[in-house]
Amino acid sequence: MIYIDFIADYGQSTGHEDLAFSEVCRRLCEEFMMRQMSFPQIKTLSVCPFNTIETGFVVAQLAFNSKLKEQHIIYHNTAPRKDTLEARVQNAGEFLAVAELPNKVRIIGVFGGYTFSFLKGITKVYKVKCARDGSQFRSRDVFPPCVASLAQHAGKPLETWELLGEEVTEIPTIPTNVILSIDGYGNIKCNLTNIQDIKMIQIGDISHQVATGDGIFSVPDGCLIVAPGSSGWDNRHFTEICLRGGSAAKHFGNPKPGDIIQKA
Repeated sequence: MIYIDFIADYGQSTGHEDLAFSEVCRRLCEEFMMRQMSFPQIKTLSVCPFNTIETGFVVAQLAFNSKLKEQHIIYHNTAPRKDTLEARVQNAGEFLAVAELPNKVRIIGVFGGYTFSFLKGITKVYKVKCARDGSQFRSRDVFPPCVASLAQHAGKPLETWELLGEEVTEIPTIPTNVILSIDGYGNIKCNLTNIQDIKMIQIGDISHQVATGDGIFSVPDGCLIVAPGSSGWDNRHFTEICLRGGSAAKHFGNPKPGDIIQKA
């Protein structure tokens, strides 16, 4: 059984699950059926539209913490098509890429912005021999055969995969002091450092005094705190800005992943 986490920037702006998720999942199952493989178990997850920092963070959080090894594939599609701002021919977009972590989990998705940046320095990233054009909806119409082929290749060295292309050598570095993701409680997951020295935080035009502690419940209800959070992997752990009993995101005017956090 292959387990697929499918992460894409569909539907979050509308407040409900987008039709696109169902279409891609159905297309993946068709590709597995054509190869006489068992249907994959697919879990979908929506990220902010065009937000490659959140996509990269979510991909890494799921991949690095997985114990499913080669049975786990993370397929992601956040393709802002910002690599060039000129008019495009046949809806061409950023290329498809693939990587394998030390724990054997494989990641396949559009290489755009920061989508592979949390893997930088840890594993190699390669281009996939796959068309970059041909459809507005490439995650449904173009990429699924590559995902199914990668699943069929489970248990074999990635270097022997017939669709493996050249190594990607230029991978952007994640900026410091930015929002990485915001959870359903309004907790702001971020990569702030030296949090013990922070007295005030500003996001956009809104600033608030904050407490610091060793956990988000280190303050009384109603207080704003910066503390080590629940996200991270291996020796890398991230911080959270939390309003105990409320939403820190609302407190700061509902910022987005990628927004800069200023500290004082």
